[in-house]
Amino acid sequence: MRFLGNAVGVGRTSHLKIWGRGLCLALLMILGIGLWAGAQVAPLRGVAEACCSSKQTTPRGAIDGERFSVDPQSLWQPEEGIGECWWSLRFPSPQLVGSILQIHGDGELTLRQAPTEYVWQGSVDGEHWEELAETRIVCEKRTYRIHRLARARELIALRLWIRAWEGTCPVLREVEVYPSVDAAIEFPDWAVIIFTDVKVMKPPDNPQLFVQLIRECPEWKDLRFQQVSYRDVDEVFVATEPRPLCGFLTGSVTEWCQVPPETWRGFEQVFKSRNLPLWGACGGAQVLAILWEHGTGGRWDCPRCRDPQKPLAPVYKHIGHTGPAPCGDYSKNIGERGKYQVRLVAQDPVFDGVPELFETMEAHYGEIAYVPEGWVRIVTKGPAGLTENQCLRLADRYIYAAQFHIELPGTPETSRRIVSNFLRVAKEWGGYNPAGKPVPPPVPFSTLEPD
Repeated sequence: MRFLGNAVGVGRTSHLKIWGRGLCLALLMILGIGLWAGAQVAPLRGVAEACCSSKQTTPRGAIDGERFSVDPQSLWQPEEGIGECWWSLRFPSPQLVGSILQIHGDGELTLRQAPTEYVWQGSVDGEHWEELAETRIVCEKRTYRIHRLARARELIALRLWIRAWEGTCPVLREVEVYPSVDAAIEFPDWAVIIFTDVKVMKPPDNPQLFVQLIRECPEWKDLRFQQVSYRDVDEVFVATEPRPLCGFLTGSVTEWCQVPPETWRGFEQVFKSRNLPLWGACGGAQVLAILWEHGTGGRWDCPRCRDPQKPLAPVYKHIGHTGPAPCGDYSKNIGERGKYQVRLVAQDPVFDGVPELFETMEAHYGEIAYVPEGWVRIVTKGPAGLTENQCLRLADRYIYAAQFHIELPGTPETSRRIVSNFLRVAKEWGGYNPAGKPVPPPVPFSTLEPD
């Protein structure tokens, strides 16, 4: 009987252990599912309030789920002429607040009518407010921004206090609040269009050439954009969540000797850190070469004002001259304008599917004089061309300096293929990606084995 009792006891203990392990496993599974679900949690719900509202808008417009709509019914704006103003979200019961997605301004493509100096405040009782220091912004440049608190706070209400804005009156387009500081906030791919001309202080809000081209590509027609002046782009701009997929640099009509180099210091941070895929067109290509070779520590020159014995930016030159002219006057310059044939001289994923000899649009008088160290020439001139360095790439990154204009109308099929390929490799690399690894360099055709 003792033996039987011991046997029964052992069996009972084993069953208890098995049952206990099963319970622990079940609890771990539930916890795991809960954590996964928490990462995917929907925005917190609440009642929107504001100090006041314009006739066409309501506080609720900023939480209607229409992230990108600029219809007055889908946003909030205070009355014109008001001083500092606020918008708030009151929860039905205390909630953990860890992250805030904020979209502001009424410009489809630019930061317009948007808060520029503001801070989020939290309240535990609905009456007393404390600033959430991590959210304080004193010079907003971004249309889209994710704020992440240092730690989640249990709050009954959240308030955006706006101290200054761009334009006549600030617009709050959409707000989403999440309980976790590391919430996985899904956001569509977007690209920054960087205007490189010193005379363009504020880009227009209508779609410019790169936007028009990309929207013609079926697989990228839903890509979002922000058009900005190069002065507004620095490492903080591109590192802020949600991070851009890539950047496109436009052309410029201002001679580089007439541009203060210090105005490019912010963008120089972005370029030298090499965390963002870039496509520079024409002047946008030339300035990449100038920044790489000469930086922003001294003045830049041009072939008209250059001292041949002491050149300041020799990586930049003109195609040629037909007579004397002042700096910035191109009437006596030789140029390439219109449709030209250019030739691929290296294998590169952005040019997959593009024939070795292809047509593209040109509109320039200046050019990159030589291939800087660390770069590889991918495209050179065609049979009637004048510009040797038509497209260069940084050897270990998807950063391109293209003298030609894929964004100009004239060669739509080739342009769409190139820009689609560029967006694809930018996405595969991870968009803005400080952890991005070096990529294989372009392979010159001269080194490839014959088929």
